[in-house]
Amino acid sequence: MSGRFRRVSWPLFVPLVPFFVAVLASPSVAQEGSDGEAPETAEAEYPRFTFDGQVRLRGEPDGRTSGVDPDFAVLSRIRVGARAVLQDWISAYVQIQDARAWGSELNTLTDASADALDLHQGYADLGSGAAFTARLGRQEMKLGDERLVGAVDWSNTGRPFDGARMFGESGGYYWTAFWMNIAERDSLLAIGLHPQLNQGVNDDGWLIGGFASKTYGDVNTELTFVIDREAITRESYTANLRLHGRTAGFLYEGAGAYQFGPDRSAWLASAKLGYGWSRVTVAGQLDWLSGDDDTTDGETKAFNTLYATNHKFYGYMDYFLALPLQLDGAGLVDAILRGSWAASPSTTVRLDLHRFWTAEERAGERELGTELDLVGAWKIAAPANLQAGFGVFVPEDLITGLLPAFENGDETTWWGFVQLTLNWP
Repeated sequence: MSGRFRRVSWPLFVPLVPFFVAVLASPSVAQEGSDGEAPETAEAEYPRFTFDGQVRLRGEPDGRTSGVDPDFAVLSRIRVGARAVLQDWISAYVQIQDARAWGSELNTLTDASADALDLHQGYADLGSGAAFTARLGRQEMKLGDERLVGAVDWSNTGRPFDGARMFGESGGYYWTAFWMNIAERDSLLAIGLHPQLNQGVNDDGWLIGGFASKTYGDVNTELTFVIDREAITRESYTANLRLHGRTAGFLYEGAGAYQFGPDRSAWLASAKLGYGWSRVTVAGQLDWLSGDDDTTDGETKAFNTLYATNHKFYGYMDYFLALPLQLDGAGLVDAILRGSWAASPSTTVRLDLHRFWTAEERAGERELGTELDLVGAWKIAAPANLQAGFGVFVPEDLITGLLPAFENGDETTWWGFVQLTLNWP
C-alpha cells in the first residue's frame, strides 16, 4: 500500500449522530420556554396516515447477445407504501416491493415462497421542517444527476441503502450528509455458543459523504464528495463538481470528478452544449472516464462509477453498467448526439446516437461501437404513463474480447421495450 494514505478507523457511533441531532432540534426541545416548560400549542390529531403505490410492467424483446437467438421477457414491479405522521416532527415510511419476471416461479400453484417480495424502503424521519431532517433506515438516495450515487429506477428492483442521512434547505442551499452501511460482515444474530463474538476486524463496507447545491442566476451548481470503504472499492475518495443551466435557449452542462486513495488516481469529465427552440432540442455531449494504461503497475487509473445510475448516461442497451470491471479497466469515451421533440403536452420523443471508444488502447485498438436509441413517452392520464423504445448497437472488433455479450461474434445487436407505469396518488 502506498504511504500517501493511512487507512481510517471509522468510529461505530457516528451513524447515530443524526438521531441525537434530530432530537435536540425537535420542537419538544428547541421550543421550550424560559421556565423549561413547552409552550402551549393546539392539539393535533395523531397519527395521520397516507398511502402510495406503483404498478409497472415492462416487456423487453432482447437481442443484445450477439450470435444468440433473441428472447422476450416481461418484468413486473409492484410497490405499496404507507406513511405515518406521529408528531409534527416524527414520521415513518414503509414501502414493500415485489419485483419479478413473469414465469420466474415455475409453479404458481405450489410455490408460495414470495422470494421476490422485499422491504424496499423503511425509515423514520426526525426533524422540524424543511431546514433539517434526519432519515434513519432503508432509503433511496439520489445525488444530483446520479453520476456517482443514484436510485437506478430503470432497474426492476431499484437501489436502496441502509443507513442514516441528514438533509435540509436554507437560504437557497440544499444539502445532505450520509453514512450508509453497504456490507455488514459480522453476524449480529443472538444464536450459537458465542452470540456476542465478532471477528475483531472492522472491515464492514461503508459509503459516506455529502452533497450540496445552489442556483446562481441561470447556473445551477452541485458539489458531491463520497468515501467508499471496503465496499465497491477498498478505499476511495471521489469529489465531483457539476454546473448546468439554460440561457436564451442554450443549454449547457459541465462536470468533473477526481477519484483518489491508496494507489488510486482517476478522473471523469463531461461537457454538454445544446439549443432548444419551439418544441425541439438538440445537443452534443462528450463523457470521458479515465482508464488504466498499465494494469500491472499497482496504480489504479480507471475511474469507478460507484453507485451511479449508468443507464441514464452510457446507452439504453446497458452494455456499460459496471465500470471499470468491464472493458478491462480501459476506461470509456462516449460521444453523444441528442435530440428531443415535444410532439404535444403529453407526448415526447427522444433520439440518442452514441459512439464509444476505450480511453486507453487494448490490443492496439480503441473503437467499441455505435449505439442508436429511440424512446417515446406518453402521459395517458394523471396516474398512467406509457413508454416505448428501440435500440441498435453496431460493434467493432475490440468489443468481442471485452464484453461477454459479443464473445460469439460481432453481429449487430438490438433491443426494445414497452413499459406501462401506474402511480398513485
